[in-house]
Amino acid sequence: MNIADQASFGGTLKSIRRELGISQNELALTIGSTQRHISFLESGRSQPSRDMIGRLSAELGLGPGWRAALFEASGFQSPYPRRDLSSDEILETLDMLEARVLAHWPFGAFILDKSWNVLRMNTPARTMFAPFLATSNAPLNMLAVLTSALFIDRIENWEECAIALYLRMQKHAREDETVRHGFEDAKARGVFDNIAESIAEQTDVPIFMPVHLSIPGGPSIRLTSLVGSFVSVHDAVVEGFDIELVVPMDQASQDCMLAARPQQP
Repeated sequence: MNIADQASFGGTLKSIRRELGISQNELALTIGSTQRHISFLESGRSQPSRDMIGRLSAELGLGPGWRAALFEASGFQSPYPRRDLSSDEILETLDMLEARVLAHWPFGAFILDKSWNVLRMNTPARTMFAPFLATSNAPLNMLAVLTSALFIDRIENWEECAIALYLRMQKHAREDETVRHGFEDAKARGVFDNIAESIAEQTDVPIFMPVHLSIPGGPSIRLTSLVGSFVSVHDAVVEGFDIELVVPMDQASQDCMLAARPQQP
């Protein structure tokens, strides 16, 4: 549900409350109000003050997108301008992340938006995903790559890794329409067949599941990834950014990945 599309403050507040899974009474107790006042706000019989919007935002821990939606629906000037990926501020943020984070990571590193589109990647990542970059002129989508037959064929322990990818995609599918469509497409193609059985048959599950990636003409490497985001963010677009860092699991994998990097002139 796109909460920002709600026409009124009451409709927006009700949508947020339902997304959070709380009742009017629970909301009232959380922000120090009454169930009657929450009901009046949602029905339009009462109008919010800026103070009320501040209390809702603070006590419910609302992200910038929801905060912006409340201000916009209330008729007050919103302190959260709506930016898109082509705006100067967003591009400057991407440039900063690329220069200060991606460029210094010795292995593959990506910046993904909430739809898993690759916005930026470093040189080791381009080397690692070179086989996928030439297949289309469209922007590289990590979801499409990870569920492609070409990629799956290179994963020696796919049945184990499929569980983690399935659960990760399932979570993001609840929050993004593009991921939801990609997830449904992958399931329809049989990418995640027998997931329930695979989970049921697990016996000794490690702390996290390394990916065993087969390198054409080379050895198998073991890797995982770390995902990071901004600690403090006040923009709905940047809030959806993930910085994904590929991490080798052992010395042999590290040596192989470092050797594959293009030599600096």
